[in-house]
Amino acid sequence: MGYFSNLLVQDAIWKSTDGTDSNGVPVIVSEKEIKCRIEFSDSVVVAFDGQEKTVSGRIFTEAMLKPSDILYFDGRGYTPSFALDGVNAVNEVYFQ
Repeated sequence: MGYFSNLLVQDAIWKSTDGTDSNGVPVIVSEKEIKCRIEFSDSVVVAFDGQEKTVSGRIFTEAMLKPSDILYFDGRGYTPSFALDGVNAVNEVYFQ
């Protein structure tokens, strides 16, 4: 546990998915409560591929989120757009 891990004071439900079913609904393979820090701010960021993306905020967590996963916070689901490399075992993930 690193220094930044102490700043993860919020709880969220992480639903890990594995593709979609025939109706286009995500197939949830696991559900877990995780510690995180969520910062809401609409902004434009540059992704790894050099394209600009509009995001609603960012999440700091120790979990390795995939773009297909769903993160529930305050009764609302968020899907990760892309992640930056982790620093001290804390990952920075942007969501829409």
